[in-house]
Amino acid sequence: MQKLLKNHVFSLIAWVIILIVSVIALPNITGLTREHSNISLPQTVQSEVAQTIQNDWGPKQKDTYQIAVVFNKDKGKITDDDKVAINQTIDYLKNHQDKYGIKQVLGPEDNIATKKKLEAKDGTTWIMQINVAKKHAPINDVETQLTNAVKTAGVKTYVTGADVLQNAFTNSIQEGIKKTELITVIFIFIVLVIVFKSPIVPLISLLTVGVSFITAFSIVTNLVAHNNFPFSNFTQVFMIIVLFGIGTDYNILLYDKFKEDLGMGMDRYQAMKNALKVAGKTILYSGSSILIGFTALSLAKFSIYQSAVGVAVGVAVLLVVLLTLNPFFMAVLGEKMFWPVKKFTGEHEDKLWHGISKGTLAHPIVYLAILAVVVIPFALLYSGHLNYDDTDEIANDVPAKAGLQVVEKHFSKGMAEPTTLYIKSNHRLDNEADLKLIDQLTRQLQASKDVSFVTSVTQPYGESIQQLYVNNQLNTVNDGVDQARSGLNKLSKASKKVTLGANQLANGTDQLQSGASTLQGGSSKLQSGSQQLASGLNQLNSQLSSSSQSLAGAQQSIKTNLEQGYKENLTRNVAKIPGLTQSQRLAVMQAAGAALSKSWASTAASMPDTSGQMGQLQSGIGSLASASNQLSSGAASLNSGIGQLNSSTGQLSSGAGKLATSTPKITSGVDSVNSGLGQGASYLTGLASSSAADTFYIPTEFIKSDMFQDSVKVYLSPNKKSAMLMMVFNSNPSSTKATSEVGELSQMAKKSLQGTRLEKATVAMGGESAKIADIKQVANGDFIRTAAIMLVGIGIALIFVTRSLLQPLYILGTLLIAYFCSLSISEWLVKVLLGNTMLTWNTPFFSFIMLIALGVDYSIFLMTRYRAIEGGKPSERILKACGIIGTVVISAAIILGGTFAALIPSGIPTLIEVALAVIIGLIILVFIMPITLSAAVKLTYEGLHWNRKNKRIKNS
Repeated sequence: MQKLLKNHVFSLIAWVIILIVSVIALPNITGLTREHSNISLPQTVQSEVAQTIQNDWGPKQKDTYQIAVVFNKDKGKITDDDKVAINQTIDYLKNHQDKYGIKQVLGPEDNIATKKKLEAKDGTTWIMQINVAKKHAPINDVETQLTNAVKTAGVKTYVTGADVLQNAFTNSIQEGIKKTELITVIFIFIVLVIVFKSPIVPLISLLTVGVSFITAFSIVTNLVAHNNFPFSNFTQVFMIIVLFGIGTDYNILLYDKFKEDLGMGMDRYQAMKNALKVAGKTILYSGSSILIGFTALSLAKFSIYQSAVGVAVGVAVLLVVLLTLNPFFMAVLGEKMFWPVKKFTGEHEDKLWHGISKGTLAHPIVYLAILAVVVIPFALLYSGHLNYDDTDEIANDVPAKAGLQVVEKHFSKGMAEPTTLYIKSNHRLDNEADLKLIDQLTRQLQASKDVSFVTSVTQPYGESIQQLYVNNQLNTVNDGVDQARSGLNKLSKASKKVTLGANQLANGTDQLQSGASTLQGGSSKLQSGSQQLASGLNQLNSQLSSSSQSLAGAQQSIKTNLEQGYKENLTRNVAKIPGLTQSQRLAVMQAAGAALSKSWASTAASMPDTSGQMGQLQSGIGSLASASNQLSSGAASLNSGIGQLNSSTGQLSSGAGKLATSTPKITSGVDSVNSGLGQGASYLTGLASSSAADTFYIPTEFIKSDMFQDSVKVYLSPNKKSAMLMMVFNSNPSSTKATSEVGELSQMAKKSLQGTRLEKATVAMGGESAKIADIKQVANGDFIRTAAIMLVGIGIALIFVTRSLLQPLYILGTLLIAYFCSLSISEWLVKVLLGNTMLTWNTPFFSFIMLIALGVDYSIFLMTRYRAIEGGKPSERILKACGIIGTVVISAAIILGGTFAALIPSGIPTLIEVALAVIIGLIILVFIMPITLSAAVKLTYEGLHWNRKNKRIKNS
């Protein structure tokens, strides 16, 4: 005995050392949880493909936290003073980027795009977007720093975003775990005091389970830190609940047997050995089944499901601790373990299970029929609709959640979590052909009903740039043509005035020539009319000078309008057309002036040298004036002067006639050019208003412009081979509507690019909606697959435990009935008590593994006791086993249910719903297990013929 005690002392020392090492080796749990809290999916799903493209995009995309700062006015709109204060806050962050690890700040008034998208239309809310380097500080510290830095007088400020919300969820889980741990310990202590009527047993039980948990959790977290072991926000809390729940159940089983053996007169060493032999065997059977169930989760593909494997490590450690550390306390304390109790009694028969089993054995078919009638409606009432919005896991009073709700209220609901479509090609995309395809896809996405707006490299503001469409470009050309035609109309009117002046000049010279002839014929009247002639010549000279100036001005106007004015106007108008190359501009000018140049060349060739002729005319008039002045002194020179006058007026009349003939040709040429431009303008106007002109076209010069390059930097990758299009939905990105829409839009995008230059490009949708759509697909498929593996594994374990092929089927069937009923009832309770229309998406899975893995314990308790009873019919043995084990099962169910109830104060919907489902499932198991297993034993091993045979014997 001394040797036995010595061995258990070594066990105590070993576990003390292990515990100390485990505590010292524990990593930073909060940091580890934050680091591994994100859901990981298979690399082949589209959201992960999109994430890979994003990670390759550049350090800004994968190495920064995406944070939104919300400025909100509770009552009324943001005033001018508020705007000044907000901009001062934004400027402060821009000026202190290094202090806060900021890589980029985008304020509402930075440009046209931000003003449209970051200022709420109702004027109450502004958003500032910030990228913070992850290496600067953990997200928890970044959130705290920014929260203090962005406080602004006159408005409420919130720091939110996907990373901040995920951190808030992690913090909520950690706070919930603290509450759960405390409540669990207190609850278990109280229950054990009630069961054993002793304060010592509860302390020993909590001590052994606590050692198990700390050791196991240290192992798991170190595996996570160094070997990428599956881990999630839920790993720690489920390890606590399961280990303390089943650990306490196993301890009750072990301590009960130890107490019973002490009551039978065994000394503490013998009682300890016998308890380990009998109860320890049951514990090993039960624990092994649970271990197999949770270990099967390692075959899951979904990270959240895999993370429950940590419970398997905890169960393995728990079994070792309970069967090696408990013997020390039993051997050392003996009867004192149960102080102040001194009287030890044997097993007590449970009246509830005994009564249910007895009734079932008397009428198995009836009881099974009643059970079916009761449970089938519950199973059928379960809707199967699940909530995939992880933000619902966060309380509304958490600042990050409150900020998200403000954004959803004053912007579209998808504003806080946009969806991103990535296109990855093997060639550069900054060219006219590929940009046209991207713009076409942008417009197709924008046309979807649930899409609020789409931004891309060609539409950085979420709206089309009108200058980049052919119809707008044609309208600009038409405006230039209209201006050119207006100039030609003025030129045509001026040329017509020149023609009229030339005709008047020709008529005047004809009259002059007729007068000169009359003068020559009437020389007898010369002397008397000399003074009149002199006066007329002076007037004529004045008129001729005026006509000469008008003629010179008309000629200059024609030349200026046709050769200079028109070309300058046309050059200026064509220059206003965006996107035309120099060669295209020259082509337009040449096309417009071709007819004019041809007509002017013809007219210019036929026009006389009017300037020379006008000079000769003025010379002749001068001579005539001189002659008239000399008329009084010399009548002999009269005939010579009149001859010169006739010659000069003849030349003048000839020149004026030719000018009058030539100017209509100029007018005709101008009108011809104007008519040609009019026909071209009519065609272009019709083309601009047609659907064919609603086409994207971006000139090379515009691609290289600073304005467009700013858009390229945001929406094209650094190597220009990848593009992203950002979509904001009208509905909640986590809603069923949005997640369904994102799949349809992804397929539409792929079809849109078929048969184009980008048909071989990788197209993938990223963002919250796309990720949830993939989670749905992966989770649903993996749930069925993992559940099947788990059931098969537990079934095989039950075959070895029960040494039967049918009993495992009965047990698993009973557990499945309890699961489906509990899920249906939980869904109804959640609607009534919590106001949620759906269960959270991971509630069914966690409820399943907990209820199946833990519920199998009670069936093993029952069936191992059934096998241990010797003699009698199967129905008698199962009745006795139900009576004996009922107390243990009910006590265990109360303890396990109580530990899960400790999850409810956490405030986390998933934990609350899992707790409800497990508690309800345990209650159902307590009532249906004696029915199903008693009926199964009766019908399988005795059958109806047994009753008929018994009746015949009694009657005889």
